[in-house]
Amino acid sequence: MTTRPTLISLLGKSKLDAQTGYRTAKYRFSDGTTREVPFFGLGLMDCIKPARLILAGTSGSMWDVFFDHQKTGDEALLPLIDAVASESVTPDMLAVHEQRLSGKFGIPVQCILISYARDASEQAAVLTRLAEAVQPGENIVLDITHGFRHLPMLALVAARYLTHVRRVSVKDVYYGALEMTQDGQTPVLNLGGMLQMLDWVEALAVYDKSGDYGVFSGLLQADGMQPTRAQMLAQAAYFERSNNPVQARQNLMGAFNPVQAHQGTLGRLFSEPLARKH
Repeated sequence: MTTRPTLISLLGKSKLDAQTGYRTAKYRFSDGTTREVPFFGLGLMDCIKPARLILAGTSGSMWDVFFDHQKTGDEALLPLIDAVASESVTPDMLAVHEQRLSGKFGIPVQCILISYARDASEQAAVLTRLAEAVQPGENIVLDITHGFRHLPMLALVAARYLTHVRRVSVKDVYYGALEMTQDGQTPVLNLGGMLQMLDWVEALAVYDKSGDYGVFSGLLQADGMQPTRAQMLAQAAYFERSNNPVQARQNLMGAFNPVQAHQGTLGRLFSEPLARKH
């Protein structure tokens, strides 16, 4: 059974629409279905059915507009409106609204404050706060549609940081590409391929340091190579570690030609550095 993911969705400062903050768009997913919402995270939540939602924003994000649109309680909005305007929102101000969102969505909702990530110290603080919000073993989906333009770059770093430090699995990164809207529909981009590219970059770094070419075996399989061919790399690395250089060489030679001929998307991207290292 597939574990339902945790959705981390960024909340920005847009005031394009006085009632909803963001402009309502009809987001088109890869399966052809659409969700017409002002905040992409709501449409993504309906599509992937997460186990819980983490809504992340700064002290000046449009918490007031979002909560008002979700009707989480007028009496708690007035102090929040002033706090958003002065960029002084506190966790206590968000707590009552996250409880009501949890009841409305039927899943736990956590609203967390992150820094503006203006320098290395604040960027590190964002990673720390996200790490505090997730649990080891969770499957994570990131929504980077809204928020400041520099945050998507930090989100990719966060994906790697959370994977290695918190032992979570970042499955997908989604972006609702409003600027690509055509014929009234906005495409939803899955940027998970970027995470796979980082896997290859990390594998090259490991190989540079250790000489262990077995690190490419699983990556090549995921990229479409026949498992028996890809596993020859892992076997060659095993024989080399076992002080069996003859068998290692035979396996490596048997795998090298298929690696060179491999036409997978990422394999092609990294074929030249692999050839140089052979």
